[in-house]
Amino acid sequence: MNEDKKFIEEKIALEEDICNYTFTSLNTNIDGFNCIEFKNCKFSNSNIDNSSLPHFSFTNTIFENSNLSNCNFEDCSFVRTSFSNCKLLGSSFMNSSFLSCTFKNCILSYSNFDTSSFKEFKVLDSHLDYTNFDNSKFIKLIIQNSSLFQSSFMNVNLRGIDLSTNDISGIIVDKNNLNGLVVNINQAVDLSKLLGIIIK
Repeated sequence: MNEDKKFIEEKIALEEDICNYTFTSLNTNIDGFNCIEFKNCKFSNSNIDNSSLPHFSFTNTIFENSNLSNCNFEDCSFVRTSFSNCKLLGSSFMNSSFLSCTFKNCILSYSNFDTSSFKEFKVLDSHLDYTNFDNSKFIKLIIQNSSLFQSSFMNVNLRGIDLSTNDISGIIVDKNNLNGLVVNINQAVDLSKLLGIIIK
């Protein structure tokens, strides 16, 4: 058995937190029902797709070059955690919290962040097509050079959020929450349709 896999399964079974550990080329499905914390850990070149980790906490943790698609991260806490060059297709982060976290060069399409909270949250050069952010709260959100094609931000206060460098084609928003949203000229033309404005 892979030593990293054996280690993580034993820790989860004993409900023990995992600290200062690097997982390299971990290839397993993690199923945890106990609330444990990963602290100062690193996942590199790992594949943990279809894992279930609800209520887990991740602090000062790094995910890089890894596949976390179709994972259950619902009700999780992420603090100073970064994702770089990761695949997270269809993963669920419903009702989770993010503090000082970054996603860079990641694929997050079809993921679900419904009813989550974000503070000092960055998304850079990533794909978030068809991603759901409904009912979420943002404080100091930065999204740059990313694709938000047909992503949903229903019941989200967009004031002060700058989406001008992103592809927001088909974005789903409440017209009542557009006040204060920062967009470029072409995006403004598209969003004007939500207000019933006809531009000739």
